[in-house]
Amino acid sequence: MRHALLVALALLAVALVVGAAEPKPTAAATSSRAAASPVYFVPIGGFPQRDVAALAHYLARKLGLKTGVLPRAALPAAAFNGQRKQYVAEKLIELLHRPLGDPRVVIGLTAEDMYTRAKPSARYTFSIRDPHGFAVVSRTRMDPRLLGLTPDPGLRMRRLQKMVLKNVGALAFGRSLSANPRSVLYDPIQSLDDLDYMTQEFRPRAPSRAKERWLRRANGACQRGVSETKALITRSSIVTSDDFLTFARESIALQAGHRSELAAISPALEDRRAVRKMLALFKRAGSADQAAVAKLSTHWSEPALKRWLQEGIRFSLALKADALELASLSCARYFDPATYAR
Repeated sequence: MRHALLVALALLAVALVVGAAEPKPTAAATSSRAAASPVYFVPIGGFPQRDVAALAHYLARKLGLKTGVLPRAALPAAAFNGQRKQYVAEKLIELLHRPLGDPRVVIGLTAEDMYTRAKPSARYTFSIRDPHGFAVVSRTRMDPRLLGLTPDPGLRMRRLQKMVLKNVGALAFGRSLSANPRSVLYDPIQSLDDLDYMTQEFRPRAPSRAKERWLRRANGACQRGVSETKALITRSSIVTSDDFLTFARESIALQAGHRSELAAISPALEDRRAVRKMLALFKRAGSADQAAVAKLSTHWSEPALKRWLQEGIRFSLALKADALELASLSCARYFDPATYAR
């Protein structure tokens, strides 16, 4: 699976061919309620209503905001650029309205890809914002399916939450954008890596000593993991399916050792849940690898191999996103399949 197995696949020349009642906010969120404008969402086109409701619930709980959902807006044909096969973000934000003097912030949500005329050379934009209280956010590029991978709704929602929070911070709270890449107000966001590295806080705390210790040890373990994995790739000669299976078993054993090393490092209290989540996902990925190798050993199948590798990439990208959120750039590199490309 993942990094080393992607290289092996290339060597084999196999083508890779919720409007519920508003929840009770936390004490910290309650203090911010009076200082912020209400936030209302507009689903645009086919954006799922359940995800709109989930975002409204999330903001109400996290920030103590009054939130709501407005009627769905249709995608205007005139907003579509047929040459780019994308929607013009400026035309989508024109769909958003409110009565004169209404204090609400209105955020449109779309599942369509979009670009902004302000930066025509950019391939896409996650969001566009009007300082008068309007924004549109597209989740298309946040979705692993765009890369031909299996869906990962949890990862997609985390990214969407961050992009929405950035707009809420600027529009509802009047906060300035930040040069701190860990702030959810970070600007400019150039890639998914930037989005994943951001926390969901306007002003993230400086790392505690416990966090710094964890980062130092985790980064060291992941740096060794990269070196060991690259060494395995370099010394492996893969010509037949048996060669590949031998390589896969060695890779799985190596990754199990790396996982154990990471699991032995005590996380900071504030990161305990996130680290456990990452390690649990790493373990599930290893179990999926073992099951796939067992099946391929019994019956070799290139379609089954491709499905396994596709699922492995999804695990890798989710683990990379987890590592970035924990601020471990070395572990993000360890999980990134691109690290091992020849």
